[in-house]
Amino acid sequence: MTTHLRFALLALTALCLPALPHAQTHAAPLQHNEDIFGHPLPAQHHVRVFGQSIAYYDMGKAASADQPVLVLLHGYGSQADVDFGPSLPMLAKHRRVIALDQIGAGASDKPLIAYRVQTYVEFLAEFLRVTGIKRFDLAGESLGGWVAASYAAQASEQASMLPKPEGLILEDAAGFVLPPSGYSATMPVHLSVSTVGEVIAGLRSVFFDPTLVTPEVAKRRFITKLTANDGLVTSTFSSNPAVRNEAVGEKARGIALPTLIVWGAEDHTVPVAQAHSFAEAISGAKLVLIERSGHVPSLEQPGKFVEAVEGFLSH
Repeated sequence: MTTHLRFALLALTALCLPALPHAQTHAAPLQHNEDIFGHPLPAQHHVRVFGQSIAYYDMGKAASADQPVLVLLHGYGSQADVDFGPSLPMLAKHRRVIALDQIGAGASDKPLIAYRVQTYVEFLAEFLRVTGIKRFDLAGESLGGWVAASYAAQASEQASMLPKPEGLILEDAAGFVLPPSGYSATMPVHLSVSTVGEVIAGLRSVFFDPTLVTPEVAKRRFITKLTANDGLVTSTFSSNPAVRNEAVGEKARGIALPTLIVWGAEDHTVPVAQAHSFAEAISGAKLVLIERSGHVPSLEQPGKFVEAVEGFLSH
């Protein structure tokens, strides 16, 4: 065999061999199957909505054929496994639960558009259509509560074509009223984070119990934030002038649904006064305050949050 032929065969063999993996010189990114406390969650599903990929958790099974699905919407600058992670397995024991990464958040696509509340409302409606969900209860935390309330108000209109929820759950919902300067004036600056220090400040602002904000939790949250790559989305939403005209306000009086308003008693991000405003506006609404909880009871006090939700949905 000639020297040239040997080299040719060696080159061909090298091309056919699988590539060797690169050496791991740093930690792999946090996968979307854990909450920020490190508790395991299942893999997310993905579906195309208006041509965009929407990621969501689909957990549990309906206890009966006529039991509604519980659909969960997370808050501003967050994602499903951050806001609802500890609560999801408990909620899924008794029903089917779907928790979306809303458009522009988490593992969902982030098109360059001028995000506003109506954007999220329309993506929710199309998500329900694409996934074939017709009977559902709708819950939202913070901005997700604003979206849920806006959706419920529109679905309650007589001529509405939106699928109407069977029940509404507002968890520390933003958006009942807004200052003239807009939504950004109501949110702490450090919720849009770029350092671990800002993550710690942000978590401490939404938690009642500061001992929950450990270095490991802060690191996990920073990784999820960097992986989500959603800084432009949150900045676009908070600075969009159209959002100023999307406060729920008096529109809440048109919500014709059984409604639970569940709120952290120590919430300093969206004060408890707004919980009372929602409760007074929505006829028959039930208000539950969760003691020793800040802005996200489903994250900080998951047992008490699930107890309130289950008590509401079981009636």
